[in-house]
Amino acid sequence: MFGLGIPELIVICVIALLVFGPKRLPDAGKAIGQAIRGFKSSMEGKDDERSAGRAVSAPTCAGCGNEVEPEAAFCPACGRGLKAKPG
Repeated sequence: MFGLGIPELIVICVIALLVFGPKRLPDAGKAIGQAIRGFKSSMEGKDDERSAGRAVSAPTCAGCGNEVEPEAAFCPACGRGLKAKPG
């Protein structure tokens, strides 16, 4: 584990205790754990979004190539009409 032994981990814990204090140390650990969990879930979410994006691609404007929402009538970038009006 990164070449850290028991003595090094004890020194790190003592330094953390001195920096954060006994009252804030559990909150700091909780915040670090939530940050790591959020990072992992966002990395997994990116993979899911990429694979889902391959299956169904977003429509693009023929004029500028900008991605637009499926129900949009006009391109937000160039203003070109995307759908013909039923009539």
